[in-house]
Order: sequence, then C-alpha cells, then structure tokens
Amino acid sequence: MVHALSANEVAAAENLDLADGMPFILGDDGGYDPDLNRFFRACPTLGVRAPNSLRAYGRDILVWMRFLAERRDNKPLWAADRHDVAAFHAARRLALPPMRISAASWNRSIAALDKLYRWAVEEGVIAKSPFTYRQSWLRTNGGAVITAAANAATERGARTRDVRFLSLDRYLLFREIGLRGRLPDGSEDSIWQGRNSERNALFAELLVTTGLRLQEAASLLWIELPKLELASALRSRSFRLAPAIAKGSKGRVIRLPERVLKRLHEYAALERTNVLMRGSQPCSGSVEHPIRVVSHDRGRLLLEKDGVRASVDVLAPRERSRLVWAEASEPLSLWLAEGARPMSPVAWEVVFRRASARCRRFGIDLDVTPHMLRHTFAVHMLSLLVREQIGWVLDERQPHIGAAYRRLIGDPLLKLQRLLGHSRIESTHIYLDCLEESQEMIDAAVEAWELRINTEGALR
Repeated sequence: MVHALSANEVAAAENLDLADGMPFILGDDGGYDPDLNRFFRACPTLGVRAPNSLRAYGRDILVWMRFLAERRDNKPLWAADRHDVAAFHAARRLALPPMRISAASWNRSIAALDKLYRWAVEEGVIAKSPFTYRQSWLRTNGGAVITAAANAATERGARTRDVRFLSLDRYLLFREIGLRGRLPDGSEDSIWQGRNSERNALFAELLVTTGLRLQEAASLLWIELPKLELASALRSRSFRLAPAIAKGSKGRVIRLPERVLKRLHEYAALERTNVLMRGSQPCSGSVEHPIRVVSHDRGRLLLEKDGVRASVDVLAPRERSRLVWAEASEPLSLWLAEGARPMSPVAWEVVFRRASARCRRFGIDLDVTPHMLRHTFAVHMLSLLVREQIGWVLDERQPHIGAAYRRLIGDPLLKLQRLLGHSRIESTHIYLDCLEESQEMIDAAVEAWELRINTEGALR
C-alpha cells in the first residue's frame, strides 16, 4: 500500500538518507533494522538502480523475512543458515501448486538474497553467508582463465520468460478495439465512454514504433519534443533519450517517426491543453511537492529555488513528475490524467489491462502489456533489418564476401541493440528465435541455392 507523506515526514526521511522510490522495510513491531536499510541505500552502487529492480529486491527480501519469522521460529535476518535456505527451497519450489513458484522466479529471489548477504559479509554485518558456493572456471574473451563463485541454490536450466509479442493485425485490434473503443467491424461504439482514447492509442503507438520502455515513455516532458519542421522530407527523427530515465542510466538515440511526432504535438496542443482547462480545481493541487521551473533552454531548466539551473538529463522519473511551471503550476509531464495529474507507469499498466479486458469481451483473446509492445517493436524491427541487410549484400556484390556475411548478421543485431538500449548483445539475441518469417527465409535461401546450382550447372 502506498501512503502520501507529509512535508515533515519527507524531511525526516531525507535526514535518514532515504531516497524517493527506495524500499524501506519495518518489522511487524515497527522496528527498524539500520543494516538492512543501509543495504538498500547501497544498492545503486551495487548495480541495482532501476526502480522496478529495487522494488523487486524489496519484495523478495520481505518474503524471505516473513518465512524466517513464520516458519523458522522468528529467526533474525542476519542469523539465517544453509538449513533455512533448504527449508525455503522446499516451501517455494517443492510445495503443491499454487504455492509453488517457477525456477526463474526462484532464481530471481536468490539473486536478491545473494547480493544482500554478500554485501553483509563485506560490511562485517555477518561472518558467513547462509548460501553455499561452487567454484567454476571461466575463459574471458581475451583468453585468460578466471574463477567464479556461483550460488549453489540457483537452479540450472531455468527457462527464461518467453518473448511475448504481437503480430501487426493483433496489435491493430488491440489499438482500435481496446484503446480507441471501436467495435470489431471498425464502427463506433455508441456506449463507449473513454475520454482519453486518442491519448492512450498514441501512447501505444509511441511504444510500438520506438521500442521505448514503459518508464522511458511515461517520463517524457512535453518541452523535450523535437520541433516540427515545415515541408520536412524526413520519415523519422533522431531523439536523444535522457540517461536518467533509461534503464541503467544508459541514454541512447532512438528514431522517432515523423508521423508519430506530429501526432504528439497535436496531442500536446489539443487534448493535453483540454485536460489542463477542464474542471475548476487549480493545477497546483495535481502535483505533490512540486519543483517549480521558471524557464528552459536547450535541455536546461531554471528552477525557482535559488535560481539554480538543472539539466533535464539528470532528472529521474519521479523528479520529472514533480516539475511544474512556476507561474501557472502546470505540470511539464507530457502525459496527463484527469485533474492534470502526470500519468504514472502504474496508471498506464491499468489502461492496458482494461483495454485487454475489453478485447476479450468481444472474443479477442488478448492480454497486452506495455512491455509487450517493446518486444513487438524488437521482433518486427529485427525482421526488417535482416531483410534490408540481405538486400544490401545482394545489391552491392561485395568483393569480400566474408565481411558481407558478418555484416549480414552482425549489423541488424547491433542496430537493434542500440535502439533498445541493451547493455549486452546477448540480451538482443532472444529476438532471433522470434522472427515470424524465419521458415520463409530458410525456404527462400534453399530455393535460391537450388537456382544457383542449376544455373551454374547449365553453364558448364
């Protein structure tokens, strides 16, 4: 449950070095474990920075603490041993459904607990981790051999989550019926009462044409939109995504279709303005603890407090949702809900769940999430990149065919990796198995090879 904090409570939290969005766990008796919460404060320096990752760590540690309290005689967090880990595994992996969790979920929770106890050993909080480790030998890309300690509680061969994506036809059904409220035959639904249909459809269009993550798209400011150019012949525009709203603080350049950019400007000028004007309540009450902005210029904001200038790039998603114009108290967030409140990622997830439920009421089996549209972009974009690369190899007739083959596979994956903002190319490999026309490509290649053999044989 989320509770609004008073100004005094916010000040007290800041004095304790607590950050907005960081997990904070209290015992059943209201007790406070300074070492545990010190670990959460250290998480960003341990590679855990994304808000979703921090929340997942908090949930996994909380489940472990409740297990120790309820099943292990109220054992303290720092007193757990390998026997407790074995009992935890039995309760989570060997229990009858629906209490049993998947191997992937188990491994995720073990990763969180492993990081917690490794940190505790390094900090001197405990003398020994409750986990058992096995040593393995690894060879680096440079040829060096190193040892690595792997947590023995991790289950090998855990199946990663399947990539869920939509065909173009099913995406259009979701957009038109679920988000826009149309009927399956394409006509208007006379009883549809969705006031923000076009906003919601445009948000989905932004995700599926750019591959943005939910948090990235939800955190955009309207002042960040590139300006429209009259009589522009460009089909898409480069758009630099601020590092502070990207996963792992890894900013990148995406391609924003000119058609989508035009619609974003139309939304900001019409629907967004109407939301600001609707109702009698002033906009100042829509944002808690607002950060007031006096002016902006080339990505830098002049804040009302002490006349400080701050770069948009360093503002985290929660800080962006607090930005308002000093004079009108108008939020700077691009996406607004009723009452001029910035749309949060959670609010967008609700929109998608309701749209999916509407589709199912018409017999269309869809369960679409915002992240599924990122996968949809990735799968279809990789397919198109591969097709373009095949055309490049055939048209150019490269003399160094080995280099052409390397580009044939390497270039599309590298391009997609940059568009998606993946740190490792291995994260992009998962989309190779999802190419819809993979069998078609194989058949075409076999046919071309047979044609070449016949052609060469006829010339001899």
